[in-house]
Amino acid sequence: MKHEFELKIQAWVDGELGPAESEKMALWARSEPEASRLAEELRLTRQLMADNEAEVVVPESREFYWSKIERRIQWEAAKAPAVAVPWFVRGWRLLAPLAGVAAMAAGVVFALNQWRPSNNADVVSATAEGMETLTFHDQAAGMTVVWLQDNQDAQSAQISDDSGDDAGTSDFQM
Repeated sequence: MKHEFELKIQAWVDGELGPAESEKMALWARSEPEASRLAEELRLTRQLMADNEAEVVVPESREFYWSKIERRIQWEAAKAPAVAVPWFVRGWRLLAPLAGVAAMAAGVVFALNQWRPSNNADVVSATAEGMETLTFHDQAAGMTVVWLQDNQDAQSAQISDDSGDDAGTSDFQM
């Protein structure tokens, strides 16, 4: 007998088939001896299991069971010794956030001191005798220009021109 037919007989014995299909299986089981034997064996097995199944009684309700677990957890927590935390660890827990805030404030103050707006005026200063310096800073362009001019070379060239010696001199004038 094929496995499909065995499953069909089991469904018929369990009462899982509709009325038309159930009637068809009953006729087939009466005409087929192997199907009849399987159906009878399944009925007996079902009856024996139903008669001999042990009754299970839960002595405790679900709430009582979970409350027992909760009480055990609380008892274990109370039994555990408290861990002593040293004073410097407790102090560090308080001071660490304050130190972070202080460091951040110092960084902000330092950054603000580094940024100073400069005026857009020309600055002229003499760095050495005979040398001129011109500095220009453009805030909008973010650019600084420094112009250095050595007046000693220009003076010596002008002196040599005035002496009347034209050989090897240049016409450099300011």
